[in-house]
Amino acid sequence: MLSRIRNSLYNIMVLGLTLGAVILLLLTLLLPRPEKQAAVPVQSETSAAQYLARTSGSRVVIYRTGRSEPVMVTEIDVRTLPDADQEALAHGIELADATALAHLLEDYDG
Repeated sequence: MLSRIRNSLYNIMVLGLTLGAVILLLLTLLLPRPEKQAAVPVQSETSAAQYLARTSGSRVVIYRTGRSEPVMVTEIDVRTLPDADQEALAHGIELADATALAHLLEDYDG
């Protein structure tokens, strides 16, 4: 008799867990999922560059592409750079990503 009760309780427990799992599965399939944020910042359609390096006074200044406020004003004095680099900075140097920005700053900072 005790064995039958244990078996019945075991069967009820397994049935309950199975029913719970089915309900959770249905809820995950039927409920709307929140939108995921993009892992990569959205690029401008006209330019793939994320940053722009320019001169401001005698300093190298970094801007986010399309923004007017600088994200970084460096201590790099433009007058210490070769003429070709000074001219390129005067026109603006587009940088594809943070890695390219780091390389440029490393090159100019010496």
